[in-house]
Amino acid sequence: MSLKSTGSMRREYIRYIALETAIGMAINATLSVGLAYAMFEAHVPMPVESLALLLRDVGTQCFIVALMSVLVPTLLTRRRCKVGALQSLDRRASWLDNLLLRSVLIAACATVIGVALSCAILPRLAPARFTINAYLALKAAVGAIVAFTVTPIAVHLGLGDSTPIGSAPACSAITETMSDQRP
Repeated sequence: MSLKSTGSMRREYIRYIALETAIGMAINATLSVGLAYAMFEAHVPMPVESLALLLRDVGTQCFIVALMSVLVPTLLTRRRCKVGALQSLDRRASWLDNLLLRSVLIAACATVIGVALSCAILPRLAPARFTINAYLALKAAVGAIVAFTVTPIAVHLGLGDSTPIGSAPACSAITETMSDQRP
């Protein structure tokens, strides 16, 4: 059983979610730029010869960044709740507790939204041909924006994940109390 959130706990959750989001944005923007630079500075043709190739590249990036922005922060949050560093939120168990399913569903939604927005925005912003610097800036922006939108959702859901009996801090406290009452 987890406690209902109080004002100070709410501030702690908001601070924790903001910190995880900022870290995720920085990591995803850096990895996106680093991988694109490593590939395309090695004289592999950049996928900007046509808008379709650019959208495919953005779609792939959206899916991978969103998937990792759900998996990693959720696992870290679950571990922090398990060891008692964070109090878990009171939430009923649901099908969203399946982390793999949650990650794939959120990544798929982020990909659809990211590609749709890119279809609307890129033709107006993109010149006929990107330079490597403009392409790297695009990769950084997409990585940071996807992490910014997905990570808070993942962390919030991770704070309320149901865990097996005996592994959550509240369950551990109950188990210890019960063992203290044994003769």
